[in-house]
Amino acid sequence: YTFSMKFTLYKPNAKNTGSAFTFDATKDNSGKSVLFVSMIQQYSWDDQKKTGSFKQNAKNPDKSTTIKLTEVEAGEFISSFKTRIPFLGFHKTQEKTTVIKLTPWDKNRTIKNKNVQGEWTETNYKTPAWGFTITKDSSQYFKLPMEAGEAEALAILLEYYIKESFTAQALAYKKTPQNSYQKPAPKPSSVEEDDDDVPF
Repeated sequence: YTFSMKFTLYKPNAKNTGSAFTFDATKDNSGKSVLFVSMIQQYSWDDQKKTGSFKQNAKNPDKSTTIKLTEVEAGEFISSFKTRIPFLGFHKTQEKTTVIKLTPWDKNRTIKNKNVQGEWTETNYKTPAWGFTITKDSSQYFKLPMEAGEAEALAILLEYYIKESFTAQALAYKKTPQNSYQKPAPKPSSVEEDDDDVPF
């Protein structure tokens, strides 16, 4: 069967600083499970319709980009959704550095209700929300505000990707003769630079 799950969030705003993010969990050409995050900066804002447009920036490399998240980074997102602890990660190549940041914040939500006298009352709640920011080379910024329901939906996609990735690894291990199976070498992580406070 084909493994594929996609979740897109469009977040335009009147300041024309919004972004559209697509989380695409799929398989690459070799059959490996991958998670791509594609981003497009907002192109314009229609004040009468209160809508934003992104399409014109989709093919512009200065206004759009794609990154790949690892299973551990996907796990960090799920953890941040549960614990409300920020996550900061880095993707470094010789030419470029991409900074991935997920920051929890509290959003005000106002609910209107009619009381027994038939009068409208307002109740304010603090609801969990997150700010997801991708910064490329300190010059390109893609920002996505996420609400509680959006985070819950994204968490399901992230869990699906992690499970599919491990299932694919298990199937590959089964198909490989045991005497020729090469244990994968651990990859160096640039997510946590300082391990001085690790309690072991």
